[in-house]
Amino acid sequence: MTLTDSNMDDLSKNLATITLEQEANTNISQASNYYELRGGTKTVNFARLEKGLLLFIYIHETTKDTLHMETLLWDRRLCINIVKYGDCSKSNHQFHYEHNSPYRQPNICAFWYTQSCTQQNKCRYSHEFQNLSQYHKYILNNTDNMICKLIRFIRNFAGHYIDSSITDKNDIQELHKEIVLLMVHLVHNLSPKRNNSIDHLNLFLEATTIKQLIPQDNLLEELEKPYNVPEVFFKSNINFTTYWYKHGMNKRSINFNQISNELKTFFNGIFVGFYEGRLRSRGASAAWD
Repeated sequence: MTLTDSNMDDLSKNLATITLEQEANTNISQASNYYELRGGTKTVNFARLEKGLLLFIYIHETTKDTLHMETLLWDRRLCINIVKYGDCSKSNHQFHYEHNSPYRQPNICAFWYTQSCTQQNKCRYSHEFQNLSQYHKYILNNTDNMICKLIRFIRNFAGHYIDSSITDKNDIQELHKEIVLLMVHLVHNLSPKRNNSIDHLNLFLEATTIKQLIPQDNLLEELEKPYNVPEVFFKSNINFTTYWYKHGMNKRSINFNQISNELKTFFNGIFVGFYEGRLRSRGASAAWD
């Protein structure tokens, strides 16, 4: 699905209806080491997120149909009988799992796939997906899977976030900062870019906020390291009407260097498409050669 300018303008208006208390003058130096020390003194309001949120709405809506069949496997939404045997006596309507998938793995553990296996290492069936490249074009490992889940989260956050559900201002600030940092990592690792440059970050995200979170001299070095993302960001069924985020929640490490070349190349093209369709006509210069 390709979003039109009209679609994006409508999304912009929807985002504009979500308002938070505006910050006063931003002193960049006081928050420059937040990324490393996790302790900034200046606020990051919702307006600082909007440029990135619009980008990831576009990315998700543009790629979801292409990636849908591959995400079904990782989300455990495929019928295990189809995966193991290529056949099932029940239809999609009778059995709430998808049947339309080419993926086959006869030795997969059904308990591991559908919930959990108590046998663990003693199980004689496989507890991992095998030969993915025979069936999938883009999501070829768990890091690829996590990337797609995080993009889905940002899109869902942009469309469903209710500022009144999280009442503690400290939790709100930590949430905003976590989302900014996540978007920085995703843009850095999925968009085309020049070596030793952050032009791609300034092109797609709010430049002032990036400077607020980490000094430019250290940014590229930090982005090459594994990063801990709040575990809740990987969930597909967040109820945004509840108090769903609190500071100090469990986190999961993701090593962006393990993204497959296939997925990275795919998303490179999506970022170029966003630039060509939305930014170039407004005078922005490409951040790659």
